[in-house]
Amino acid sequence: MRRTALQSVHGSAHHTGRVNVTPLIDVVMVLIVFYLIVGHLVMERQGEGRLPESRYGRELERSGSPLTLSVMDDEMVLVDGLETTLERLPSVLEGRLAREPGVRVELRAGRDRPYAAVEPVVEACREAGVRSVELVTERSAGASG
Repeated sequence: MRRTALQSVHGSAHHTGRVNVTPLIDVVMVLIVFYLIVGHLVMERQGEGRLPESRYGRELERSGSPLTLSVMDDEMVLVDGLETTLERLPSVLEGRLAREPGVRVELRAGRDRPYAAVEPVVEACREAGVRSVELVTERSAGASG
């Protein structure tokens, strides 16, 4: 008895199996949805919002990584995307300044936030020993350098 290439050692015909990719596609779709949701949540937590407009100022420096403070509400501030209370902000800033003396601080607040919500954050920066705070705005139309 001669064996053909399609027969196994035991004498039965070898069937090439088909791979069911449906579970794989399901997993990939779940991962895509997961990353879309996480990306959306991260963007919300950055506190970007619509920044105030200004005709004056200079472009942001892109050198180094600044410490970004985002004013969320009267009690909550995001420090590089991590929530902290206004009460704890000076100690958080002091810890960061101890690790990185002279770090550049950028303060962001939505244009709907009154200065009364921003002023305590500026005061916390002063208490922590921050030498300079850059207020981030959007350049308005017809802006001059």
